[in-house]
Order: sequence, then structure tokens, then C-alpha cells
Amino acid sequence: MSQALFRCSFRLSLALLACGCSNAPSSSAPGDLAGTGTVSGGAGAGSSGAAGATAGGAEAAGGTSAGAGGANTAAGGPVGGASGAAGAGAGGSGGAVTTTGTGCKGATVCFDFEDCATPAGWTVPNYPTDPGEGNQGAGSLLVDSVMPHAGKCSLHMKDFSGDQPQHALIADLPKGFGPVLWGRAWLFNSGAPTQHGALIKTRYAVPNSPDVDWYEVGYEKQNYDGIWHSPLPPSGLPEWVLQSNTTIVINAWTCVEWLFDTQNGAEPQAADPRIWQDGVEVTYKPGFEYDLTNTKGLPRPPTPKGSDFVGIEVGLTMYHAIDTNMNFYMDDLALGKERVGCAN
Repeated sequence: MSQALFRCSFRLSLALLACGCSNAPSSSAPGDLAGTGTVSGGAGAGSSGAAGATAGGAEAAGGTSAGAGGANTAAGGPVGGASGAAGAGAGGSGGAVTTTGTGCKGATVCFDFEDCATPAGWTVPNYPTDPGEGNQGAGSLLVDSVMPHAGKCSLHMKDFSGDQPQHALIADLPKGFGPVLWGRAWLFNSGAPTQHGALIKTRYAVPNSPDVDWYEVGYEKQNYDGIWHSPLPPSGLPEWVLQSNTTIVINAWTCVEWLFDTQNGAEPQAADPRIWQDGVEVTYKPGFEYDLTNTKGLPRPPTPKGSDFVGIEVGLTMYHAIDTNMNFYMDDLALGKERVGCAN
């Protein structure tokens, strides 16, 4: 299994974000992303040696835990502004995010893509340690009307194929988001990757430390990955890997939810990531620790508690080849301090 190296050598730079969504608790809400800006790439040279090392190593482990639980082409406007010389902070964009969308009860941030344009503040990742990651290889990332879940547009990960196609957008979260993040997105997959690819990456600040640790929801072996990563730099490793027993849905819209709890009550560490598909929580195989030495089956590494979630990356970042042409769609993306749910 290849693990997602979330490469960044920069520190926090939070952007204030005005949120137009209701904060009323709810277990139901829709919201999407928007954008006609296109992030596209050509053949791509693949990721760095460090990524290759991670990419090759963990595949054989097959484990999980029984855890709790090219350039930016402006096809309709820029992808959201300059990333900044160092990739800006934990969110990576360095610009304010414009929250759009309706019906996101309980959501702190929601996007409904109904503007059919890239949301303000979303930018192409700029990782000085691996400039290609986040924008390389065949395929593109845009918002279009090909396959909306509701309304007229959705985020389209278009025509991914070949060696390590990686196209994503990154943004800061509102200041003071807090240590618990619930997420919800509607997903449509034209195929199921047999290798590892990251869909959602969220970073959180560690109290009294410059570190920014992060969680991930991704695909692998046609199932889900829930992963906790140690900070960058230097490598985002070691990491704690949870592979699900739940197969992803193909050729139909499905609601995927996740919970990243860095507070975790009185426990000494942040909690394992939890994932739901259509309201049913996935189960995991035994978890394993992965690092660049290809050591597997080790005890879970220390998982520091967090103070605030500070950034999110959305798109598809593959760490192996895709042997057939695939398309993926995301709609109704909502993030909150409480569960948003799948209704509406």
C-alpha cells in the first residue's frame, strides 16, 4: 500500500473566513463545491523518491485497526489566487475561503458548487519539497455539469489514468475551527482504484508545537483508507493506516462521512479516523504503522492531540498508477463541529 505523503515545508498561515452557514446542530445537510477553474496536467513525472518509497511499501501489510468506530488553466476564472511563495500555511492557500451553499445545517463550512466556478480561496497545492504533488499526471480537476448530485454542477476529477495522476485544491479553514471535524460529501466513482489515492486531507495544529499533523480519507484495494499522518516536514511518517472491510460504491452516488477527533475525551492520544458509507460505519482490518523503512505491524505511533483544524485538501492524489481511465465526482461538501449527516 502506498501512503499519502502530504508534503509541505511551511508553517501555519490562517485566513479568516466568513461563514454563511447555520451552526444549528443537525444530522442532515447538503452542500457542494463550486468551480469552473481547471487544474490540469500532462504526462507528469510522478512524485518524489520519498513518495515512491511510501507508495511501494505498505501494500503487503493489508492491515487496519478495529478502530473506534500542468498548470492552473483558468477555464472560467483562476483557481483561487496565488498560493504564495511558500505554499502559505496549514491550509496551503493563504487566501480567504468563500463559503457558499444552502441547506448545510450544522456545518461550519459548506460548498455546493452551484456557482459552477472554483470557490474563492481554493488554490493548487504548492509544496516546496515536492512541487509536482497536487498537480501532475494525466487528468484534470474542474467543476462542471457532467454529473451533479443535486443542482447543476459538481467537482469533477476527470479522466485520471497512467502513472500517479494527482490533482487537488487546498484551502485554509476558519480560524478557531476547533479540535473536532465532521465531514460529509456525496461521491460518484466510475471505478474503484486498486491502489492508494487520497480524497480528503485535513491538517490540525498541535498545542505548544509548530507541528501540523493530519488525517486522510482515501481509497485503496477498492475499499476506504482512514489514515493519521505525523507532521511535515520532513516526511509525514510514520503514519497509522486503517484499511476498511467496506467496498466503495461504483456508478452511483453515495454519501461518505468522516469524523476526525483530535480531542478524544480523556484519552492520551487523538482518536482514530472514523468513516461512514450511506449512514453505516465502516469496519477496519487490524491497523498498522507504516514508515519509509517498510516496517509494518508496529504499535500505533504517538498521535498528538490537536487544538484546531486549520486546512483541507480536496481532489484525488494517486500514489500508484491507474491502469484504466477513471472519473470521480464530489458534491455537497460540508464540514462542521458536529455531525452534518446525509439528508437533503
